[in-house]
Amino acid sequence: MIVPEALLTFIVASALLSLAPGPDNIFVLTQSAQYGGKSGLAITLGLCTGLIVHTTAVALGVAALFKTSVMAFTILKTLGAVYLLYLAWLAFRSKAAGIGPEGPDRLPLSRLYR
Repeated sequence: MIVPEALLTFIVASALLSLAPGPDNIFVLTQSAQYGGKSGLAITLGLCTGLIVHTTAVALGVAALFKTSVMAFTILKTLGAVYLLYLAWLAFRSKAAGIGPEGPDRLPLSRLYR
């Protein structure tokens, strides 16, 4: 049984974290302001789908695998670091994009969802 104090602390912390603007929220707001509500909805649905996938993976025991296997966790950390380096490389190679009418073209809804 969950202690009521711990549950209350969890609920309050979750609510505060969900209200804090992060990169996801800023991206949804920016795309919605520039291209309308359909773009924002596509992004929001994509983010929620990702959360469902991650939650399902944890429920199926993937988190327990990474907690108990040092090798699996090391591989995961290494792949994460390589991915972050790849993103940094793409960021350094990209051209500056303006915001506004002359900014980047509108992305298709399928790509925003992804």
